[in-house]
Amino acid sequence: MFQFQEIFKTAKKWLCLPLLFIMAWQQWTTFQKYQEKFLHPIQFTKQNYGIDAVTLYGKRFVEIKKLFTNPTRMNYVGEANEEFAFFEGNFALTQYYLAPNLILRNDVVCDTVLYNLYNSIHIDPATNIHLNNGWHIIKDFNNGLIVLAK
Repeated sequence: MFQFQEIFKTAKKWLCLPLLFIMAWQQWTTFQKYQEKFLHPIQFTKQNYGIDAVTLYGKRFVEIKKLFTNPTRMNYVGEANEEFAFFEGNFALTQYYLAPNLILRNDVVCDTVLYNLYNSIHIDPATNIHLNNGWHIIKDFNNGLIVLAK
């Protein structure tokens, strides 16, 4: 038992040195690969600012925010066959970009409906349940965002 503990302590001391060398080598190679970004972070940030997916998503909501000057309750309708993860992400981002408006899911009754479409961009008046039941288009922003009211 005593001999095993001594061997373990000795091995632990000698294994730390190669691990430290490997870590230092990884840090150096990462620095070499991204040296320009490390040395000039402000320039790199300015070049890439505003082209991420969340910012591009939010640019669609600039005009619609002008339409709602007072906080409004709206139903949210997403793309017809949208996957659950995309629906939840788009719903959360829509809530974020249209705050302080209250964006609710399809099953809540409101006087305003917000369509957030990507693939179809426009709604088909012949098959749309809202348009066939007395709703009318307030504004079509031609970017997939459409506001309907009764």
